[in-house]
Amino acid sequence: MTNNTNKEFYIVDFTASRKYFHQYPLIMGISNFLIKKGYIPKILLPVVADRVEIEHASESVNFILDSGHSSFRYKPLRHLIRRILLITTNGRYSGSSIKKLLRRKYISSSIKYFREIDPNKSIHVIFPTLDPLSLELAVQLSKNTKMESYFFYFRIIGIESRGILSSNYELDTLLKLVKIYPKNIKIGIETVGYKFYLENLGFDSSIIFWSPWPCLENFDKNKSKNEKFTIGFLGCAKRRKGFDNIPNILSSLKAEGVNFDILIQGTNYPWLEYDETKKKIMDFGFEFLPSDLDLADLQEYINSCDVMILPYDTNSYSKNGSGVLYHACDSSVPTLTATGVGFAVEIANFNLGLTYKSFDEIPDLVKKIQLMKFDFKYYNLERNEATDQFLLR
Repeated sequence: MTNNTNKEFYIVDFTASRKYFHQYPLIMGISNFLIKKGYIPKILLPVVADRVEIEHASESVNFILDSGHSSFRYKPLRHLIRRILLITTNGRYSGSSIKKLLRRKYISSSIKYFREIDPNKSIHVIFPTLDPLSLELAVQLSKNTKMESYFFYFRIIGIESRGILSSNYELDTLLKLVKIYPKNIKIGIETVGYKFYLENLGFDSSIIFWSPWPCLENFDKNKSKNEKFTIGFLGCAKRRKGFDNIPNILSSLKAEGVNFDILIQGTNYPWLEYDETKKKIMDFGFEFLPSDLDLADLQEYINSCDVMILPYDTNSYSKNGSGVLYHACDSSVPTLTATGVGFAVEIANFNLGLTYKSFDEIPDLVKKIQLMKFDFKYYNLERNEATDQFLLR
């Protein structure tokens, strides 16, 4: 391991709070990857982040950001602040002006933090997700520093406008920033579809890099033989992840004589049909795992599966990647999903599982998977090589 002192890495994520704990494995993966390369990355998280979940990722975790996902125990809720501003200003400010004011307010502590960094260092700031506050921080830093020693790495993996502070023009703003500082900013994507999407918006292909989650290696890869073929429907349940399709999938598997067990997670955010779907699944005799499993437990459950079925909605995931796919590949577990999702290309190109065009195909594909061999070692090496290309070259 080399001792790299000319670069300093900062992983900044305003969405990684108790509400959005799914960001933690990505942050830990990036941190562990950099540590193995001889760097000591500093992780900047919201003050409401879960310290227990992230503490073993790095010794340099700073809870100095304010994501606005606050409670009365910390600071007033941002939507309450917005309402007060509207009342006290008699509506003089447009919604966009108020949002801009709030974004600046929430990132003030992180701006102060970066002002105290040695200006002679080469500062590399990684934003695992493009959210409104991360973009606001980047814009403000670019104005303060003229990007003389700063380099930004933005991962863009889905809807770019998130939450009440979004402007609905995040990609437009980022594109303007990229055109001003084309040598200081890289864009990371997870699927070919999203690369084409960004190119059509005007982003230069030379700054767009494949940026999958780096491999996590803090779990036991030794798989025991299950008494029953075990299918995982893991990851916090969502409507757009096809949760309501699971009862029909289970019915078809039963009808085709597949002898199986399942592991399935519930949701933190129930929708209208959720309780009815959950009852149908429980009628099959299956219980639910907690929706907020920590990373170690989630990886252990995935590790005990023989296949992961991701019945995601193809419209919602036409360009998107899947964190669950990366977890499954960490544990050498094949994935079965719809042909039209963005990450289906990786499944086909790297031999990571199979895809279906209709749910009727699932029973036969599950039987086929039981007899097949898949190549995860090469894919996992390529993921880390891609991370190296994105962050270090």
